[in-house]
Amino acid sequence: MLIGLYLIIPILNSWLITASRKDLKTVLILWFVSLFLPYVQMVAPALGFEGMFGNFGILGVCDWNIYGSFYYMSGFAGYLLLAYYLKKYPLNWSKAKMCAILIPSFLIGYAVTFGGYVLVQKWHPGDYSHLEIIWLFCGINVFMMTAPVFIAIQQLKVRSPKWLSSLATLTFGIYLVHFPFESMGYDLLEKSGLPDWSRIILAAIIIFAFTAVIVWIMKQFRFTKKFVV
Repeated sequence: MLIGLYLIIPILNSWLITASRKDLKTVLILWFVSLFLPYVQMVAPALGFEGMFGNFGILGVCDWNIYGSFYYMSGFAGYLLLAYYLKKYPLNWSKAKMCAILIPSFLIGYAVTFGGYVLVQKWHPGDYSHLEIIWLFCGINVFMMTAPVFIAIQQLKVRSPKWLSSLATLTFGIYLVHFPFESMGYDLLEKSGLPDWSRIILAAIIIFAFTAVIVWIMKQFRFTKKFVV
């Protein structure tokens, strides 16, 4: 996913140089609509959709065409464009309006993600084809959590101490290398007898600290540094 975004960024950059605010909003609106498609595809068979020769893709997706109607207006690139838009045209909302929109959005998105996970696990135990729909990054409920967090942090005006700025330079590398260590953190704490919520927090702290050290070491060498900055 990241490699794909890196490859598409130069193309997007060329377009963004000449794109108007209206152009950006049009693309973002279409991308926003695409965030609902995973759920539309999930419920379509229950509404009578019979697929096409065994393929239950929607909007033209079938065995000989994986590129549906919204293919080029969907995916992770939408987050790149949204971040660019919010940076160039920051929201000029009052604090009251900010809270009235962002807090309910985050809570609803969290409730759908958490509640959906529990329900899907109950209805389709062990079926990841259904389970993972609930936490798809390009799904509407995840968007409803990530966008408010980005906008809220964008409003913060803080002076970062030197240690925090130094740690911030490691965060991209931490994101890149953390995934293989998630299972290790889970296995390490699985038999600890601690409540689930505390194991999640403790695992996050351990993984963050461990991967921060790895990334810091990688930054000390010219060859490995290029992979984490």
